[in-house]
Amino acid sequence: FPHPRLLAALAAKRIGVETMDFQAACRTYNILMAEGRKVAAALLIER
Repeated sequence: FPHPRLLAALAAKRIGVETMDFQAACRTYNILMAEGRKVAAALLIER
């Protein structure tokens, strides 16, 4: 999970952060893109 100071800095700029599994993140990303929202994803894959 992101460090609390990072989350606070992002929240101050009205940037939301969500932690979820890979499939849920991909679905959410596609939905937000389809709605025309500004969105970014950081996907970490374990080997």
